[in-house]
Amino acid sequence: MNKLQEIIQMNTIGFLSFEPWYILEETPISADLLYFDKLMFSSASIETSEFICSKLPLRPIDKDLVKRKMNELDMYMKYGLVCEYSADDFKKDYSIFHSMKEASELGKYLIDNDFENPYLNKKNPKDHLFGSLSSLREIVELKSRIFSIINNSKSTNNYIPIIREKYRQNLMNEKLDISDAIGVVLKRFPIINLDTKIEKIIDFKSDPDTKIKLSRLRNWVTEISKSNMSIKEMEEKLDYLLLEYSNHMNLHRIEFDLGKIETLVTTSLAFIENLAKLKLSEASKLIFDLTRTEIRLLKAENSAPGKEVAFINKLSKITPYKSV
Repeated sequence: MNKLQEIIQMNTIGFLSFEPWYILEETPISADLLYFDKLMFSSASIETSEFICSKLPLRPIDKDLVKRKMNELDMYMKYGLVCEYSADDFKKDYSIFHSMKEASELGKYLIDNDFENPYLNKKNPKDHLFGSLSSLREIVELKSRIFSIINNSKSTNNYIPIIREKYRQNLMNEKLDISDAIGVVLKRFPIINLDTKIEKIIDFKSDPDTKIKLSRLRNWVTEISKSNMSIKEMEEKLDYLLLEYSNHMNLHRIEFDLGKIETLVTTSLAFIENLAKLKLSEASKLIFDLTRTEIRLLKAENSAPGKEVAFINKLSKITPYKSV
């Protein structure tokens, strides 16, 4: 297999950090699948999270969220869009873990830190629960980073840990800042309607235009993650590009709609007249005028400012827009 074939076949895989807060979030797994080709998760983390959720004093509505998230996970696994990384897989990769400096340093950081929040009162039950869940999220996300590094070393696919929140800044979790950039982007994705069928998502992502737009977005995320921007600056940049693209395309769509109406009116009259006189070459030219109008819109889209984030704009076609 040559280098070009490897690039074409390479998947971008998001490593899910399954912990109680994520399970209790209303945002469905499908939101991550819109950006990533596939998802992976640690089976050990999900078993721990399920156990903790079963012990929490949850409301009926929260229990329904847990059940819904787990059912969604099972469904995507059946479609081959989500797969697990088990404890046995890690045992097989243990030598890789120890041989890679970045992974072993993260492992050491994981062992050496207690992840306690010094600003919380342990004697307060709510603070204690919040602190425990926060610590667990940090631990699970660190493991996702480690597992992503391991899988990247043995695969042509690109594994990226999905990081929801950062509770503290440290040298260890600043190294993989592409996760920060993806986190900013995912927050601008619309909330997927839970009734949206998986076939609709698959068809949407299989569309050639969608693939181009998603590729541009991923490339922009990769490039911006290499800059010295802060998360706040990334958010402002993204919002600016979304506004630029939306304004540019709204203007050209108005021009397109007016041009289309004009073309349809003049074409219809001239087409009927030429057809009646059997001037078929003239009739066919008029049909092409309508096609040229559509091509002008496509050209405007390809040259639009903010085209790098056009994929987010297009997501409104699969679900009503409401950012996370």
